[in-house]
Amino acid sequence: MKEILKGIAQGALAVLLIGGPLLAEGLCATSEQRKIVQDFLAENSGVMPVIAARELNLPEGIVASAYSSDQAASTTGDAFFDVWNAMTELDKVTVLILKGKDVFEVPSEIGSGEFSDTNDFYNLSHDQPFSGHLRPDLYASIYVLKVPYGEERVGRAIFFYQSDGEPAFGTLISGRGPSPADEQIAKFEEIRAMIQDRPSACPE
Repeated sequence: MKEILKGIAQGALAVLLIGGPLLAEGLCATSEQRKIVQDFLAENSGVMPVIAARELNLPEGIVASAYSSDQAASTTGDAFFDVWNAMTELDKVTVLILKGKDVFEVPSEIGSGEFSDTNDFYNLSHDQPFSGHLRPDLYASIYVLKVPYGEERVGRAIFFYQSDGEPAFGTLISGRGPSPADEQIAKFEEIRAMIQDRPSACPE
């Protein structure tokens, strides 16, 4: 019975997420917004959307959509399961959770999850520090970013955005600290390629 209910929940989510691309359209930067973001990045290289959005007072999802295609790729929220399952193969990452002006960082591997039998939550396992209850049906877009920090370091991240352009959460695979192991980078690149191959949240 539990497996049947799980299948029904996943099917219902898929129906709900058919509207994902439509939701994401409102989170795509206009030509004017794109210029504002690009001008900011030209003077502040190596900045992730989480920082740029606060400086520019724009929704973070819109800011992410204005990054150049060599630094950012996106897809709609209906890719959640494929992206999430791929992320469970990563070694430890830093999960970013924003609440108001506060930013919480949780070093953790990404655990598996399953739908609740009684509500809309996707319940994460309690095997990792990052645990809780997600609402993937409310995610409008998913972005993977690869942003150079100077000549030697690269910021690698995956962010999940809600329909209002605010981040649900993000994961940092690498930043200004030491570079991750080659195996971790290879796993990230697989996720990046998967997202690049999917329909963009903001098609040209």
